[in-house]
Amino acid sequence: MKEAVFAVIYPDADTFEAHAEAVLEMLPGTRDFPGCIEAHVGINRERCEIGVFHLWESPEHLNRYLDWRAERGDLDARSATMRREQDFRTFSVP
Repeated sequence: MKEAVFAVIYPDADTFEAHAEAVLEMLPGTRDFPGCIEAHVGINRERCEIGVFHLWESPEHLNRYLDWRAERGDLDARSATMRREQDFRTFSVP
């Protein structure tokens, strides 16, 4: 079964542009990761929010991807500049 990810990231206003740029730079690596069907980023500068959507072949593919990002330190690097914890939700897609 496929797995969808919806996340909303809340960077600090003063680091928003750098944060958005870093998330956009991660997008090609996400799309190229084994099991990624699609990945998109939406940016709302008014609310200082970044929306992320991924669709994966399976929950296992998603977990391998998240482990890879964690090992690289990509997730920790961004969390230091967030005004609140991100909303992160996954859904099984029949």
